[in-house]
Amino acid sequence: MEPLFAVVATTGYLLLVEVHSRKVIPLENERTEYYGVSWFPGSKDFVLSHSGLDNVKLKDIQTYATSEVGFLSHGSFQSETFLSEPHQVLCASDGRVVCTNTGRNAITVVDLAKPGHYQEKRLSNVRWDRLSLEEITGDHLNSVFEKDGHLYVIAHGHHNGSLLAVLTYPGLELVSLTPIERRTGLHNVWVSDEGQKIACHSNIGALIDLDTNDVIWESGSPIYTRGLAVSSDVMLVGESQMTGRDLRRSSMSGLWVLERNTYKPLDYICLGPYGAVNEVRLLNVKDFAHHGHTFPFVSELYERSLFNRKSEERLTAFQRSQRIQQEWAGVELVYGVPKLLEDGGKEAILGNLCLIKQIDDSAQEQRTLAFSYSLDTPSTDSHVAVVTYQGNGGDTDMSALLIQPINDIEAGLVLWTNDGARWMPEPDVGLSGLPYSGDIRVVASAAGLEFYLNNKLLINVEASRLPHLGGSLGVRWIGSTITRSVE
Repeated sequence: MEPLFAVVATTGYLLLVEVHSRKVIPLENERTEYYGVSWFPGSKDFVLSHSGLDNVKLKDIQTYATSEVGFLSHGSFQSETFLSEPHQVLCASDGRVVCTNTGRNAITVVDLAKPGHYQEKRLSNVRWDRLSLEEITGDHLNSVFEKDGHLYVIAHGHHNGSLLAVLTYPGLELVSLTPIERRTGLHNVWVSDEGQKIACHSNIGALIDLDTNDVIWESGSPIYTRGLAVSSDVMLVGESQMTGRDLRRSSMSGLWVLERNTYKPLDYICLGPYGAVNEVRLLNVKDFAHHGHTFPFVSELYERSLFNRKSEERLTAFQRSQRIQQEWAGVELVYGVPKLLEDGGKEAILGNLCLIKQIDDSAQEQRTLAFSYSLDTPSTDSHVAVVTYQGNGGDTDMSALLIQPINDIEAGLVLWTNDGARWMPEPDVGLSGLPYSGDIRVVASAAGLEFYLNNKLLINVEASRLPHLGGSLGVRWIGSTITRSVE
């Protein structure tokens, strides 16, 4: 039996699934939320839609108004952020990408070769999917399917009930708008060559015929169905747990394999705790619920395995640390784990505070420490601080001369002291107009601390202002990168 491959998008992961063997290979999880998956004929890369945010936070017009950070990716290309909670996408017959711009209650058609050029269509005059938790006025457009010059669009409908819209394509002129009686929460739409229209009735874990409104398959379990792929022999239906939005990223996900003509279950694949399933596409056979073009580069997807890449990254990082260890000789890590860069730099991203100190230097009459710094983000949480450290492995008991952003181009220096319980600023010690990057050298003695920036004495702090002067010299940094300099 020839292998059958599918790609599955979940809230947190893009997965490659070999259906017959039930093998699941995570491909990536680096981008914020995955939903739509499509590709252009002959392309080696998927076109993916990403929300760019945690959609559990979308509750009212205020949060929706700042939600247009969604984007499309095509391999290494990433579009500008202009979409609000995008759902299903389709690489259409005219070379453009049809995207359900769900948060803005619209269908948006994008030409990736012409940034900023797009065509848009709404089924109503409503501009946002919801105004508040109580005022749900949008259609929640979530699925698109192109066939014979027409674009079929599913609207979830919220409490108003689901709709099937038929538009011309590429003109996007409305042909018909059909309510699906007694149904809400529909996703996906497939129109067979015989004209049968099938969709996922997500709220009851089933498939329905849109013309007859009959349930043609139901799972028999309390699940949420979303994602539909159809070959000549089988249908794949995505399964998610019935859970709150706050648990979608880590919930269990699955894949039903049905016989196409009878809807009889042939298999069930438990994918794992990869989060809610948003999309399912068949790769190496014609997917009648997609555009019908196979993806001929499945073998190359194996090389993109997230597990393999993580293994390679960890081993490479270890080898890199061994190579640059000599550059940081005499310095030990106290707190946090920075990322080691190829040039020997140590990067501490926001959320990963790091602290290093010199080894056994506190007994010397005069001590020096030299390094280069770069503030990587203008966030006020970012900083690089020279410290005199007397702590016991924690982020306490130190004096810190701290450089942090003031605005997008300018940084400032302040002095803080931690007494073991709290941080206290020294309000009369401060400078502005400092660069985002530079070379720092400090000299500590019984008299105090001399602080040099780019070979110029920036400030001289007397010993009376530094209760931890007797501690080891070190660096405390976050949202920034440091590199060892020759002292």
